[in-house]
Amino acid sequence: MAESYRVAAIPPYTELGEGPHWDIARQSLYYVSLTDALIYRWDYREGKVYSASIDGIRFATFIVPVKGRSDCFVIGDTIRLLVIRWDGKASKATIVRELACLGPDHVDNRFNDGKVDPWGRLYVGSMLNESAGNPFEKATGALWRYCDRTGQMVEQDRNMYISNGLAWNRATNKFYFVDSGANHIKEYDIDLDGNLINPRIWYDFKPDGADPGYFGDGMTIDSEGNLYVACFNGYKVVKISPEKKILAEYKVPAKQVTSASFGGPKLDDLFVTTAAKNLTGPQEEPAGAVFKISGIGAKGLGMNEVVLKE
Repeated sequence: MAESYRVAAIPPYTELGEGPHWDIARQSLYYVSLTDALIYRWDYREGKVYSASIDGIRFATFIVPVKGRSDCFVIGDTIRLLVIRWDGKASKATIVRELACLGPDHVDNRFNDGKVDPWGRLYVGSMLNESAGNPFEKATGALWRYCDRTGQMVEQDRNMYISNGLAWNRATNKFYFVDSGANHIKEYDIDLDGNLINPRIWYDFKPDGADPGYFGDGMTIDSEGNLYVACFNGYKVVKISPEKKILAEYKVPAKQVTSASFGGPKLDDLFVTTAAKNLTGPQEEPAGAVFKISGIGAKGLGMNEVVLKE
């Protein structure tokens, strides 16, 4: 069972909140509203949320800070990776340059979740763009590593339905990845170049073939190697041990739970993003809020900034 914990909502109510990233230096939570291409920063000290739009993009699928550049971030937009500039307060951010693009073979796809590994390398998953069909039915997505040395996207795995949560266990040199459409978590080994090898299904949310009524979405990891997986349509985040046991369930008052990240001054608060968009039926407030779950008796790992050459 879960320890006693507290849940507090942080408005505004996003259409499709995603990609929470805790920035230790700025003591801020960055996140996006994917479908309406907005980026957000919740300032912990001020208790205030700032947001910005970006001219020239269709989506904002994730946001990660660039190491050594306090006002630069990488975001996903359809099949492009973009460097943007934002001071964290202005209502407009600007595109600096395109980092990479998947190219004409992937025009029906779009990026989804993206994160940076402990060594500063950016990984991002793709999926069928909803405008081109049902991503639960067509496994056209892939998992990619961005190679900054060459400026190329390096395919890590393919035949994904809906690429979602990413997490690294540095102590065991394992990587974990959620495919929401298949509704399972895969585990990989990591080679010296950062390539993900030896994939296997690590945890299946439908082991007997029965639909549990929700699917795994974004996730994070704590200092003891437990995974915290957002359960879309499930009103909760589940804590899964390295031994593949569900240790706890953390309930939030929103059905469409999209992702989770540790943060706060002691990295012991769990920030959970949700969606208000009508994906499975009308959603009422506080759907779309970020929820801060405190008192769970666990501590996260600091999130990483992407390392880019000048």
